[in-house]
Amino acid sequence: MNLYLDFLKQFFLPSTPSVHYYGRGIHDAPNPREHELFDNSTVAFENHDFHNGYHYFLQSLQHQHTPHLTIKLYENSSEFTLIQGAAIINGRCDENIFSAYATIAQASQLNVSIKRHLLERNFQLTYANFSQDNDTIVLKILLSTQTITPQKIFFPLRELALNAAYEKEFIASEYDESALLEMEHIAPLNPKRLKYFYHIMLKWIDKTSQGLTGLLSNDNNGMASFSYLTLLLQIDYLLIPRKKIAKEINEKINSYFLEDEKLTLDKNNDLENYLVELKNIDFNFFCTQFYGAPITFAPYDQASHEEIATFIDESLGKIRWYKNNHINYVIPIIYHYISLYVLYNYGLHPSLRALFHLHVQLYIPDFFVQQEGTTPYISKTGVLQKSMIVTAIDAALKPYTKRHKNLKNFSDQLNFSDLDHFSQSYYQQLKILDYQEV
Repeated sequence: MNLYLDFLKQFFLPSTPSVHYYGRGIHDAPNPREHELFDNSTVAFENHDFHNGYHYFLQSLQHQHTPHLTIKLYENSSEFTLIQGAAIINGRCDENIFSAYATIAQASQLNVSIKRHLLERNFQLTYANFSQDNDTIVLKILLSTQTITPQKIFFPLRELALNAAYEKEFIASEYDESALLEMEHIAPLNPKRLKYFYHIMLKWIDKTSQGLTGLLSNDNNGMASFSYLTLLLQIDYLLIPRKKIAKEINEKINSYFLEDEKLTLDKNNDLENYLVELKNIDFNFFCTQFYGAPITFAPYDQASHEEIATFIDESLGKIRWYKNNHINYVIPIIYHYISLYVLYNYGLHPSLRALFHLHVQLYIPDFFVQQEGTTPYISKTGVLQKSMIVTAIDAALKPYTKRHKNLKNFSDQLNFSDLDHFSQSYYQQLKILDYQEV
């Protein structure tokens, strides 16, 4: 089992928030004092207590268990180091400035096209900028302390971290990754885990292809779309490939939803062809596309709950259409797709992320049994384990009920008769969760 997953599991207690090592978000619970520390930082800066202001702010970024952030306090200044995937960000702050940088690559090993790409990226960034320091490409921010607030630190630092990680991944996917610097912190996956990932991916591809056999016609384009997209989302969320595979999956999914003149049939052909490429991928190359590393900042801003509810509503409307037209094959696929797409495309409150993850667990129980050694929430005969599901829902919500007093366990409103009825009732309840702060 993955060492990083073991590290998280040893801290997992029923009273703590649910933590899942899947997807491209933060694989840890937030600091339980996050909002308090952020507010303390605001007050300290208002009182020109810059030393404590910076300290409180940096503490608010520290997740509950993961060693992703170190802080060193000196008499008149502070230094910190944080990890964002492939990038390490080093910073210093005092009563005059807040500065931070990420080392990207050795300039002399980069070709002209990637250097031009990085210069062009400067026009797209709001706070950070790429520059060359001797033979090193770095991404930097520099802020004045005199008008500082926690918000004025958070967004520039987040932009720096996310873009440093993105560009290092981009260089690794398109060019020679030997030019990258400060990559020693990333952890290779266990060979047995990689072998399992490879074979389970091939199994998923075969299952999807077999399920669509005889159905591929113009009348079934929607069914094919849901099948292919669900599979790519599943690979991305559960296996978390990096570098070239991650970039290609992201491009394939995003290009499908691009509003252009391309026919759905042609978009499906693109997805199908890419799945054939994945099926034929060399195992040795496949192994180079995975590593583990902590994440400090989530890649997406947290979406409003109304936005999530609207997406669920629209998706359930598509299910109703297929039901009314007696096309049953695709219905469980769409139920599965809803959770995977939300986890892929939206920044989520930690409790909501745990709830969507629970739904994913119901659809691929064998994967979680193999990876985590846990008892599945659904039996091989399709019987839902009600008491376990109720406990999991409670674990997802309870840590946040102090701040969101209207969050309540909705298990008594669920239909446990089978997976389809459960999914329908489950999404109806997720839609109406109340995240109002009281």
